[in-house]
Amino acid sequence: MNPKFLSYVLIVTSWIMGSFLLGCSSVELTKVPKKPLPAQHPQLSELPLELPPERGPRRPVDVISPTTLSGPGPEIIIVEIDQAPLRTTAEQDAAVKQQLGDRFAFIGTEEVPADQCLVTVPSDNPPAPRAMARSAAPGASRYRLTYYSYTQNVAVHVCLKDHRVFSVQADPREGYQPEEGEEEITAAINLARTDKGIAREVQNLHGHAILTSPEEYRYFWVSDEAGFGDRVFWVTFSEMPESLALYFARVDLTSQTVLDAGKEAGPQ
Repeated sequence: MNPKFLSYVLIVTSWIMGSFLLGCSSVELTKVPKKPLPAQHPQLSELPLELPPERGPRRPVDVISPTTLSGPGPEIIIVEIDQAPLRTTAEQDAAVKQQLGDRFAFIGTEEVPADQCLVTVPSDNPPAPRAMARSAAPGASRYRLTYYSYTQNVAVHVCLKDHRVFSVQADPREGYQPEEGEEEITAAINLARTDKGIAREVQNLHGHAILTSPEEYRYFWVSDEAGFGDRVFWVTFSEMPESLALYFARVDLTSQTVLDAGKEAGPQ
């Protein structure tokens, strides 16, 4: 072996060993008080897993025993609303027909307390509400059906108790627009498909529609513009339900017209 190489190896080894010994001698161990181990090890409980019906990784199973709960749990009542007979009762009533007019759409049904069936407004700005109420047993829950009358261009609320119309009310809030109903979404999409500018391109595309409100766009929508104050929907068409919109239309269901339509800007 080369004497120079051997000498170099010895020097490097001596330096490493010296550094290690000096470093170890300067380290002070932290004094941690030792505690005795418990006489019995803690009891472990098995966590059962289940395969979810929608596939995917296994998940823990809720295995809380009813005996561990103190007192009775909250009572949960699930109410299934059969809207068809409620609508039939409401739409055959003479007072309801008068408020709805010839053209209207059904929005939805909700169960409300008896004292909250009629919509009220703050007393400092009281418009003249158009409401008709009949006597009914107090304290009972009632069903409130909401419509939108295109004839009157206003939301109409109909309250029923025991399959009888209790009250009919045109919403007294100025400019109020209830959320869009399923019937309206379908009607807006179908009306948009008839526009000559996009009719050929959108027939086989997926349609989407949401309600637009002049109140939300009051800085961009002047009062004399077509559609202001009406029931106006923004409709888009795309190849797939979740893909980018390719075409658009602004539809006025109050006047049954397409205000404008065309191709969406941006990448196609």
